[in-house]
Order: sequence, then structure tokens, then C-alpha cells
Amino acid sequence: MTRISSVEQFRQGIDNILNQQARMNETQLQLSTGKRVNKPSDDPLAATQLLKLSTLKSKTEQYSRNIASARNELGLQETVLTGVSNLLMRVRELVIQANSAAQSNETRAVISDELNNRLDELLQAANTKDPNGEYIFSGFNSRTPAYVSSGNGYVYQGDQGERLLQVSEDTQLAVRKNGDDLFSGMKLGDGRFVLQSPTTNTGNAIVTLESASDATLDTYTLTFAQATADDPVTYSVTGAASGVVATGTYRSGDDISFNGVTLSVSSEPEGGDTYTISEAGNQSIFQTVRDVADLLGSELSTNAERAKQSNDLSHAIDSLDQAFFHIQTQRTSLGVSLQSLDLRDDQNQDSVLRIDKQMSELEDLDYAEAVSELNLQTVALQAAQQSYLKIQGLSLFNFMR
Repeated sequence: MTRISSVEQFRQGIDNILNQQARMNETQLQLSTGKRVNKPSDDPLAATQLLKLSTLKSKTEQYSRNIASARNELGLQETVLTGVSNLLMRVRELVIQANSAAQSNETRAVISDELNNRLDELLQAANTKDPNGEYIFSGFNSRTPAYVSSGNGYVYQGDQGERLLQVSEDTQLAVRKNGDDLFSGMKLGDGRFVLQSPTTNTGNAIVTLESASDATLDTYTLTFAQATADDPVTYSVTGAASGVVATGTYRSGDDISFNGVTLSVSSEPEGGDTYTISEAGNQSIFQTVRDVADLLGSELSTNAERAKQSNDLSHAIDSLDQAFFHIQTQRTSLGVSLQSLDLRDDQNQDSVLRIDKQMSELEDLDYAEAVSELNLQTVALQAAQQSYLKIQGLSLFNFMR
């Protein structure tokens, strides 16, 4: 027969009351938070899954913040390049205006001054800063201006770095383009060939150039010849590698075609005049505009000088068109990146919603069940308290007289 002391009876009674109160506290906490799992011991398996889902949600939300930052970066660049496109269109208008027989040395000088102003604006655009004071087109050298004027040219001071941001688990996106790619990679002429007119020419021929995409690349020389003043003017085209590719008698307005290249010649060349058609190189947008401004700043006094300037201006327009196309291509690339960000952001938001749903299924409380449980626990607590009171009164000393 086991004997239980009065002290043990009291301790068991109190423990029972405390246990019932602890269960009630847990249920009341669940009701106040709306969560079934408030600590790992509530459901160890669910708590482990919730920890993994919470980590995944935090990473996904960070990707969304990265996307917002990337949008700001790309949006600023797109705004700058839009301004550059508008500046190039204005420069092209000025060059077309200058390439007119109605212009005088004085009016061309005025146009040259405006071109220099537009050039300063282009340089300012290339050296745009973000709200943090970083030069956005300097690559990783973001505290250094991208471009500076040096002598008769322009120097890129940045590097080739492209800043990347993680926008999803498996995707990094370049959010800054370096200025060397943006402003220094423009092709001259029509993108394949550039025509040059030497200062030694004495005729006033106007020569324009077009080339097919499959034209044979070579350095060609167009030469005009005239044996006597009574003889017709003839021409020949010789390639450095191709040899003689075209010959004939010159007639104003006729085309001269060879190896995928077409030259349209008008007015009157002189015997001995030459023109060089060479493979187009690359030049910065700043140098192209500066060359045109310098060209228009020089005074003209002879028909040969006027013809040379007209030829140079015509081909400068081709080079400006190449620059404009290059900037538009870069703007398109930015637009594609922005669209990609929108897609990624939608995917990230969908992921967060799915994660929230999974977490809800694991931790959210069934209120009806919890309220019923709380009622049962309340009854159990009251029963424990009543039992303790009755047991407390059971003692032999109460019956001894």
C-alpha cells in the first residue's frame, strides 16, 4: 500500500493547475497571433519547413529590391541616351543646313558655334552622375568622369566594367553600360566604307557613296584623267588588293559601280583629282561632331574648297547616321533589359505569393478549433482548482479533538 503525504498531494494539485494554465496560455498566444506554430516545439517538422520558406522569401524579396534598383539605373541611362539621340538629330539638321550653296563663311561660322555648344552638351551627357554622385558611364571607375577633352581629341577615363545585379536565383543583369561601348564605337561613313577627298583636288566634283552589305572590303582609289582640254575626262578605280575594278568615260550624274560599291559623281572633276574609298574605322561621337564644327569654321574661297567641304559634310552626315543608329541600338538594348526586369519582378511576386500560401498552410491557426480547445482547457483548469481545494481540506487533524 502506497502512502501519499499531504505535501505530495498539495504539490500534485498545484502542478496540475500550473500545467492547465500553461496549456491555456499557449492557446491564448495562438489566438492572439493567429499562428499555430509560434516556437519550434509547437511543431518541429512545420517549424523546419517554415524556416526554409522564410529564408527563400527573404531572398526573393531582396531580388525584388535589386530589380527596383536596376530599374532606376537603367531608367536613368535610357533618359540620357534619349537626350543624346535628340542632340544627334539636331546636329544632323545643322550639318544639312550648312551643306548648302546659300551659306556664307559667316553663317557657317555661326552653325559651327552651335555645333560646339551641342558638343559640350554631349560631353555633359556622357559624364552624367547618379544621385550617389557616381559617373554612370565610367564602368567601375565611377568616381572618375567618363570622358575628358585632351588636345584635339577625347579620352575615355573609365574601364570596361559592367555592374551586375542579381535579380533572380539564376540571373544576373548588367545595369550599367560603359561609356567606351556607348560613345566610342561608332562606325564612320556608311558603316563599311568612308570616302576621303584630298585638299590637292582642283575640280569641283561632288561624290556620294553607297555600299552593299556584301561589298568587297579593300582600299580603292578613284582617279580622274584628261589628256588634253579637248579630250573627255576618264576615270579608273583601283583596289589595293583587287587591282583595276572599273574604268570608263566620265559623264556627270552617272554612277560608278564596282565590287558592291556605288559612287554617284556630279559636277566637273579635273584631271588628276583622286578620291580614296577605304574601310570605315571607328571614332567617338565627340570627335565626329568636333570635326564637323572645325570643318565649318574654316573659310572657303575657291570652288574646289567648297566642293571638298560639301563632300566632307555629306559623308559626315553618313557618320552621324551611324552614330544615331548605334545609340538607338543601345536604347533598344536598355528597353529589352527593362522588359526582362518586369518579367522577373512578376515571377518574383508570384513566388512570394506561393511561399506565403505554403507558410499559411503550415502555421495559420484554425480559430474554431482553438476556441473550442480553450473552452475545454478552461473547464479543465476549473476542475483542477476545485479538486485542489477539496484535497487541501482532507487532513486527519480536522477530525481529531
